[in-house]
Amino acid sequence: MDTVNILKALADPTRLKILDCIKNGEKCICEIIPYTNKSQPNVSQHLKILNQAGLIEQKKDGTRIMVKVSRKDIYNIIDSINKLQQH
Repeated sequence: MDTVNILKALADPTRLKILDCIKNGEKCICEIIPYTNKSQPNVSQHLKILNQAGLIEQKKDGTRIMVKVSRKDIYNIIDSINKLQQH
């Protein structure tokens, strides 16, 4: 994983919301779209960026596309950044 691409992927509120949505387990894109309050094409573009950064994995389950976090330790980075805002 490339550090710059990971940080770029994390530098967007919608992508952070997607990561929050799948934090506790795999979700269908059909569940992520309403959670983000964005359109399907918009969410797909954000998922592509997260996937290219190596932060998520996607797989087909029949007609559904399932998304999960590939590295749970990414949440440690997000939490650390959130703590920086509190100081």
